[in-house]
Amino acid sequence: MLENLDMKARLGRKKYEKSLEGIHRELGALQRQLKEKGIPVLVVVEGWEASGKGYVINEMLQPLDPRGFYVRDEAEEDPKADMFPPFRRFWKMVPEKGKIVFLNRSWYRLLFEGRPPAFDDEAEMGALLSRLESFEENLTADGIHILKIFLHVSAREQKKRIDALAENPSTRWRVSEKDFEENRNHKKQLKVWENILNQSDSPYSPWVCIPAEDLQVAAKKALEALLLFFRDALEKPKMPGNRVEVRVPLSGILQRVDLSRSIDSEKYKEELPALRGMLLEKQYDLYRRKKALVVLFEGWDAAGKGGAIRRLTQGLDPRGYVVHPISAPNDWEKGHPYLWRFWLKLPSVGHIAIFDRSWYGRVLVERVEGFCSENDWERAYGEINRMESEWIKAGYGLVKVWMHIDPEEQLKRFREREETDYKKWKITPEDWRNREKWDQYEAATEEMLERTSPPDAPWTVVEGNDKRFARIKVLKTVLSSLKVLLYED
Repeated sequence: MLENLDMKARLGRKKYEKSLEGIHRELGALQRQLKEKGIPVLVVVEGWEASGKGYVINEMLQPLDPRGFYVRDEAEEDPKADMFPPFRRFWKMVPEKGKIVFLNRSWYRLLFEGRPPAFDDEAEMGALLSRLESFEENLTADGIHILKIFLHVSAREQKKRIDALAENPSTRWRVSEKDFEENRNHKKQLKVWENILNQSDSPYSPWVCIPAEDLQVAAKKALEALLLFFRDALEKPKMPGNRVEVRVPLSGILQRVDLSRSIDSEKYKEELPALRGMLLEKQYDLYRRKKALVVLFEGWDAAGKGGAIRRLTQGLDPRGYVVHPISAPNDWEKGHPYLWRFWLKLPSVGHIAIFDRSWYGRVLVERVEGFCSENDWERAYGEINRMESEWIKAGYGLVKVWMHIDPEEQLKRFREREETDYKKWKITPEDWRNREKWDQYEAATEEMLERTSPPDAPWTVVEGNDKRFARIKVLKTVLSSLKVLLYED
């Protein structure tokens, strides 16, 4: 891609400014249309050090209303970045509907973190590129339009610019040893970038490679690319392609659950404090070992999620966990990709996050109630699996619990809530409506369990007709996961 660029192209300042009049007017008008239609846009500006990324971004901003865009810098130091999975910082940068985000450098820098300028392991590089492609595909599937610009300069021009920056007292602070190292290894790094650009160029997140030996040439080409991209975003809804509908033959997981399992009161009173003591010990180990754990609860209405969460947290140090009750997204959350709000709720290392309902709402309540399209919930299985895989690769533990009861037990608990003053708040007309769709929810749950139980992130179905048995099983499941996380790296 880079070898075909015209590196000798030059454009004088006057000619450059004269060529911008029509471009500026149209860009401003297109930005207003993007806002009106609620279309989010992400513009990534990548390239060599000293290739003019800052200059080009600034030139692209000139015709735009500053109330409608943000500029984010991937290189900005984030002291907490190492406390979370690497992709979390990029999820924080995605635009809301109708906004534009310009990103100075990008997630492709993950390919170079702590690495030499050339990859010896092509398989490892391919695996990383696959993860980056999945990240971009998730964003575009949620309606975000991504334009990726790469600014290319020769080794000679790069050295000239780095030397000039280093010699000027006002800009010396911008130069680091890494900049000089990149220039010394320009030839090797060029091969790596060529490989990255070729493998990560796609119809839904294309690369536009621009010669940047002359900054006016680079800025003009970037503005032209932005203009075409805005037009395209308004003319065509951005999707990576319609998903092929997948129907998994259901194996009747829930039908095989033995809901008669129970535990007597004496054994419950004996096991509960012992398990809590062990959990507290492992929680402190989690903090010392700088690990993190995510525990999510899904299940039928009145299945005992709240009671199980209370028994779990009552034995933990409150400084080391947080419980997230998940309900329908608010307007601010709806303005972002579906998984965005869950990435932001991840625990930092040393901590535990407990979700009372979760991202699986997309393939459960949103699917059954028609709150999202069939294409949305169909593709969600893969998106969720990839998200959880990223967390596990970052060293997180993940416990997924489905609290299961039968319809008779649910009816009994509903009536008990209606007849008990201090429990009446727990029952709503929505609970009764959901109950009428039991078969639909059961089918959705079966498919969820089938399609989102990889070996490293399986579901645990908890027999919930007996509340004491369910609570003890939840504690044992979390304790078991902590032991694996802490001692079987």
